Amino acid sequence: MITNENAKQRQRVLEVLYSKREEKPKNGWLAEKDLKDAVGETDFALSVLIELGHVKRDGYKLLITGAGVVACEEATAD
Repeated sequence: MITNENAKQRQRVLEVLYSKREEKPKNGWLAEKDLKDAVGETDFALSVLIELGHVKRDGYKLLITGAGVVACEEATAD
């Protein structure tokens, strides 16, 4: 089912990953467990964000990409 909640969940994921990368620009990886603790279930959101190239995965570590940073900033620019 298509819901606006999915879009909100993707944005929350980007915001958490953005904060982590902003905090540690050279090593902004976040454990998937920590992301799930912060925003809840993320499987669908992550699959879409990875497909779009907004998030990169290395095992159980996640990193927002440059494209993800721009997308996050554009969504919160209002």
